[in-house]
Amino acid sequence: MSKDYYQINVPKSLLEKLGITQGEEVEITLKNKAVSITRPNQENQSEDISIRWFLFPSLISTTIFLLVAYYQQRSIIPLTGSNSIATSVFLLGEISGMVGFIWTHVQQTRQLSSPEDRRVAWRLTPTLIIAFATMQAFITIGTFWAIGYLFQNASFDLITATILFFMFISISNFLMIYSALLASTTYITALLVLTIVGGVLVSMVTNSQLLWWQHNFSFLGTNQAQFSWTFNATLMISGLIWITLIDYLFVPIQQHFPKNWRLITLRALLTLDALSLACIGAIPNNQGLFHILHDSIANCLILFTAIPMIGLKVLLPNATKEFVTFSYLTAGGMAIAMTLFYIIRYLSLTAFEIIALALAISWLLLLMQHIHKLFQTDIHSYFVRIE
Repeated sequence: MSKDYYQINVPKSLLEKLGITQGEEVEITLKNKAVSITRPNQENQSEDISIRWFLFPSLISTTIFLLVAYYQQRSIIPLTGSNSIATSVFLLGEISGMVGFIWTHVQQTRQLSSPEDRRVAWRLTPTLIIAFATMQAFITIGTFWAIGYLFQNASFDLITATILFFMFISISNFLMIYSALLASTTYITALLVLTIVGGVLVSMVTNSQLLWWQHNFSFLGTNQAQFSWTFNATLMISGLIWITLIDYLFVPIQQHFPKNWRLITLRALLTLDALSLACIGAIPNNQGLFHILHDSIANCLILFTAIPMIGLKVLLPNATKEFVTFSYLTAGGMAIAMTLFYIIRYLSLTAFEIIALALAISWLLLLMQHIHKLFQTDIHSYFVRIE
C-alpha cells in the first residue's frame, strides 16, 4: 500500500535563509513543474502593508491640500500652472511618496534573514532613494504637462479639485510603495527601457512638424525644438537609472569578488557610459560652446561603450561564446555605420546617430542582464531526500 505522506529532509542552512524555525508551518507551491517553499501569508502581509501605507499618507496630504485651499479662500483651483492641483501633487506627492518608499524599503531590508543580504541592501539604499525621488519628480512633471496640454485652462471647484488631488496622489504613493517592493535588477532594467523609449517617442511626436530628422537626433534637445526639456530630461533620468542599475548589479557581485580588477574596470566603464548619457541631456546641442561639449561627450559615450564591447573577453572571461560573438558583431555593425557616415557619406547624421545609439544601448542592456545571470547569488540549489 502506498504512503499517503512523504517526508522531505531539508538542510538547516535552507531553513535559516527562509527564517523558518522547527515546527513552523510552511507553504509549498507547485508551479510550472517547480516547487517553492514560502512562509504562509508572506505575500498577503506585503500587500496589507502596501495598501495601508499608500492610503494613510494620501489622506494626510489631501487634508493638508484642503486646509491650505480653505485658508487661501480659493473656490476655484486650476488643474495646472502655479498654485494648482499639479503643483500640490508635485510637492506633497514627492514628500509622501518618498516617505512611503523609504519606509517600505527599510521594512523589506529588515525582514532579510541573511546578514550579508541586509548589508548589501543598506549599501544600495541611498542610490535607490535618489534615483526614485528624481524619477517621481520628473514623471509627475511630465504627466501633468501632458494633462495640461490635453485640458488647457481647466479649473475645478474645491470639492472636485480635492477628489482629483486624492486620486493623483494615491496613484503616486501606490507606485512608489510597489517600486520599493519590486526593486530588482529586472525591474530597474524595465524602467530604464520604458524611460528611454517613452521619452524619445514623445519628443519625436511633438517635433514631427519641425521635420527634426532633417537636422540630427540631438535636435530634439536643442532650443529650436518644441518641449526640448522632455528629451533632455529623458536622457538625464535614463543616465541616473542606469547608474542605479549598475550599482544594484555590481554591489552584491563585488561582495563575493572584492578586488577583481576586471569587474572594477568594467563597472567604471559602464558608470562613465551612464554619466555620459546623463551629461548629453544636461548639455543640449545648442550653438557655440554647448555644441562642442555635447559632441565631445557623445564621442565619450561611444568610446566607453566600444572598450568593453571589444575587450569583453578580458573584462568578463566567463562570458558565454554566444554573447562574445554577439558583442563582436555589434562592434562590427557600429564600425560599418561609422564607415557609411564618415567615409562613404551614405548615411545622414540622424540615421547614424539612431543606429549607433540603438546598437550601443541595446548591447549595454544585454550586457548587464548577462552579468546578472552569470553572477546572480539569489538562487541556491539543495539536494533533499524524500522518504
